[in-house]
Amino acid sequence: MRSNVSKRPNITAKLALGAFLAALALPGAANAMPWSWDMFTQPSYKAQEDLPPARPEGVVPASGHTYVKDRADSARLKSPVEPTSASLERGEAMYKRYCAPCHGDTGKGEGLVGQKYVAPTDLTTEYVQKKPDGDIYYTITSGGLAIMPSYGDSVAEADRWHIVNYIKNNLVPRAATPVSASK
Repeated sequence: MRSNVSKRPNITAKLALGAFLAALALPGAANAMPWSWDMFTQPSYKAQEDLPPARPEGVVPASGHTYVKDRADSARLKSPVEPTSASLERGEAMYKRYCAPCHGDTGKGEGLVGQKYVAPTDLTTEYVQKKPDGDIYYTITSGGLAIMPSYGDSVAEADRWHIVNYIKNNLVPRAATPVSASK
């Protein structure tokens, strides 16, 4: 009589062969799915081919962002946002959120941060009020000369222009204080 022991290796070999063949078939089944062909049918170019132009010559990019190379280049910028009451309202809200902690509500540099560290620029001075809009916009975008951080990533472009309108129209320049004669 034959024992069942001799049949076991035969069954194990058949199971191993079946598992191996199933594993070979899986990649082929994955390629049979319609979404897996997008890498095969994508537009591609050989290394020697000329690429098509990214956009036709003379077309302005549609990013809508104002890019300024440096502070000297900023003087040419004109605010695209008119200083309407809605703009000044939005500018005030953004000023209070981003600027007032350092410059204070009145713009004179009396904010909480300015009291603890180096006092920020007084925005009510004639010097600041006579600056071109683009220069103030550039300062908000790229940061100040000394310690003011850049808000280009934090404040939307339109909101930066609203802040410029608020600074130029609502922060009243300081009048020269007359010196009183002592008696």
